[in-house]
Amino acid sequence: MPLSSGGNYPISDKLAWHGGQHIAHTDAGGKAEPVRAIADGEVVFVRESKDADQAPLKYEGATNNGCVVIKHKTEIGEGPEGGIEYYSIYMHLKQVFLKKKQPVNRKDILGSVGVCNGKNAMHLEVICDDKNLKRIVGRTSGLLDISKDGRSHIVYGDIHFYLPVGTKFFANDPGWNAKDGIGAPTYTSTDPLWISMSFDKGACNMHTRQKNQQAPSGFQSVGEILPDGDKEYEYNIHKKATKLADANNIAPSAAYELLRFGRVINSLHETSILAGTVPHWRKISYPGGSGWANINNVGVTKFSDADFPHWLGWNLVDDDSTPDSQCNSSKISDWITNKEKKLNSAQVQAALNNETINKLLRHSICKFPTEWEKNSVDARYRWLKKKSDLLDKPMDEAEYLGFCAHIESLCFWEEAGLGIENVHWHFHPAAFIEIFRKCSWLSSAELARVYPDALYNKSETPDPAALKEKYRVAINWVVSKYLVSSNKTRLTHFLGQGAVESFFLARMQETSVTPSRNPNHPSVQPETNGFYSDINDKWFHKYNNNANLANGPAPDGVKYRGRGMKQLTGRLNHNGYWIYRGWRRVSLQQALAWHTLNYKDIADISDPQRLSTVPNNCIDAGGFYWDRGAARAGYRSMNKLISANDVTDVAIKKVTMALNGFENGLDERIKQTKRISEVVLDAK
Repeated sequence: MPLSSGGNYPISDKLAWHGGQHIAHTDAGGKAEPVRAIADGEVVFVRESKDADQAPLKYEGATNNGCVVIKHKTEIGEGPEGGIEYYSIYMHLKQVFLKKKQPVNRKDILGSVGVCNGKNAMHLEVICDDKNLKRIVGRTSGLLDISKDGRSHIVYGDIHFYLPVGTKFFANDPGWNAKDGIGAPTYTSTDPLWISMSFDKGACNMHTRQKNQQAPSGFQSVGEILPDGDKEYEYNIHKKATKLADANNIAPSAAYELLRFGRVINSLHETSILAGTVPHWRKISYPGGSGWANINNVGVTKFSDADFPHWLGWNLVDDDSTPDSQCNSSKISDWITNKEKKLNSAQVQAALNNETINKLLRHSICKFPTEWEKNSVDARYRWLKKKSDLLDKPMDEAEYLGFCAHIESLCFWEEAGLGIENVHWHFHPAAFIEIFRKCSWLSSAELARVYPDALYNKSETPDPAALKEKYRVAINWVVSKYLVSSNKTRLTHFLGQGAVESFFLARMQETSVTPSRNPNHPSVQPETNGFYSDINDKWFHKYNNNANLANGPAPDGVKYRGRGMKQLTGRLNHNGYWIYRGWRRVSLQQALAWHTLNYKDIADISDPQRLSTVPNNCIDAGGFYWDRGAARAGYRSMNKLISANDVTDVAIKKVTMALNGFENGLDERIKQTKRISEVVLDAK
């Protein structure tokens, strides 16, 4: 988004509130790029543009008043608080291509960019009410509460840690089970520290910040951003979690969450890890150096980008209760003047051009009146007739009336009847899009686009919506846990492979017949009353009794049939998952090398149907297999094979071969992955 010099968010150089951002656009040198919807939603207001070259629209240059407003209803996490509603506003459109009440999907074309004051540009705005701000941000005022962990049912993006005064740093890594460091600490913090943990192409980086009242944001970086010594940390979390779990007598799957999120998120299916029990040692910068600190110690609290941390610059600005459009926020005034000087137009313009101030403004979520309400135009703008340091000269009555007529020609608030208060919260649209690109949580409607009902065999799956809802929450947590980054290409491949492996979630167990043709066959029936064990089933005997799966004599071939979203198959792979979940305790040596075991080394499992009957296990086993990898992938994460935006036939084949070892259903995997990429990835 190339941003124009005018139309800044959330203020103009006259210190007037401005609810969105102007996006400059030119059609020179290529095909005109249309305006597209930022997310799925429903069109709730449409207005065709009138004559931009005639007054009152023509004001300091031609201006289009074509407008589209979309209401977005989606989810960003689990439970009622994960459901959010917000609106996006697209103003100064030359053409509008849709109608009111029309549903739209992300990337759908809305219209074409028009002009604003004689320049090619559009205005984009994102707004919400109090109730939804609480759900989107986690609070409606003040700073993030650092006395307790952030939200656990809404987690995405980078992970953050608050380290209190007295945190000890040590020169060397104390080890997997050390509750305290080795020797005397090299540093003990005298001020709180804020740590951000981010993943990038295998690396895991730790960024330290501390308070600095002289800095406009109130925080400054400390030392270097430290990468983990393991340059492929992200791809090796499973191995690290196994070692951490063995040293502390916990399930590797829970240890995995500690290393990934700083705490256990899926507490319904994993045992929680209390602060101060299992250590999580990381090398971190501190003032004057760096050392190892336990970021799961008592007093350390954990958050994610979903909490909109104030140490990253996120601010809630609601300290202007005046009804006019002039910004009377002391917080914004202090940023611009550094709490010292009197405001004037030149100062404001200089601040808008200052990178540090601009970043603060971009991350400010501000509450003020809409600029689109016709009935309040005079109340909001009469200050333009008064002399002030912010105006070169006040408007005379004729100028003011012409200005108000122009503003009124753009207004739509009363006509649209959106059902949201005229005083509401505004987000910088680019910053809003940027942070939610990190959130991969799929709502019911979004999962329906990924796995459309039309693809299901109705005789086998009479209610596709109920089927998808059965597994949807588990899919979202598994994606967040194992795919790690916000790289949507990983999500595309994961869902594309899962579409074929599980027949769009319809088959969480391998069958020896085609279910739609023989729905009453015993291998098709749910395993809720015990696992299927017909030793005379020739199909399973032929394909599953092999040394690579560590299967022994009958009934192993059928007992350890493929289960879960990625069809985890064989005594060997079932054993690996049992160890991972802590359902089977073995030595560290066996836990790390379980994939080298043969039939004689692996004890029988009495309840393999756990993988087909519990929705969380069905999906989590697929995530485990995706991250831990298969023999043909060298037991390495599939994430390592995937490059951003690469959904070519070659890339899909590479993932398919790593998962299956042969081109089983390759054409269909290519077809489904590419189809899903059209939903998940950006417009080409």
